[in-house]
Amino acid sequence: MTAPTQARPIHVAVAHRDPYVAAGIASLLRSRAGFVVQSGLTDVDGGGAVDVLVTDYATGVHKTANVPPGPGGSAPGSFLVVTDQSTGWQIRRAVDAGVRGYLLHDCSAEELSEAVRCVAEGRRYLSCPVADQLLDNLSSAVPTARELEVLRLMAQGLANKDIGRRLGIGEGTVKAHVKAILRKLRKPTRVAAIGEAFRCGLLLEASP
Repeated sequence: MTAPTQARPIHVAVAHRDPYVAAGIASLLRSRAGFVVQSGLTDVDGGGAVDVLVTDYATGVHKTANVPPGPGGSAPGSFLVVTDQSTGWQIRRAVDAGVRGYLLHDCSAEELSEAVRCVAEGRRYLSCPVADQLLDNLSSAVPTARELEVLRLMAQGLANKDIGRRLGIGEGTVKAHVKAILRKLRKPTRVAAIGEAFRCGLLLEASP
């Protein structure tokens, strides 16, 4: 009688900016059967060797779209974000960037394991609070790609005239974009809008 084939282990890389969170995630996954866990993103840059990449919010959003394909064009590992960033904008930004899984720091060991398995199988996993926030956010007006460009330059301290020169558009067009940004972020001033953009994840700190 042929013995049943043992399932291939899931290869996980843990690269979280918070070393304590990273250590906890790695320890939890190593304590459970079916996972091979390593630290860092080295194999991600090489492509193909890792099934799931567990990381923080900023790293996940910055790197998801920039991971090269694996050997022969195979898909690279998928990102699972574990974070305390829980606003609808932040979640929407991550999902739009291509993050496959999204958990909050207070998730259980069982949920972490299930999320890793789902992402490894090519499915999405959003915890219940995350899914609720995302659904609530879907009714919000979303800044356009051009408005996000203007917003980033606003955050750098550029005036409307300088933003126009940088983007090759008129100052009046910049003013219209700024007005739309303030309306969508529900803030009365540029400074308040920039602060809200950082708080809700529309603007991110530079990735290391």
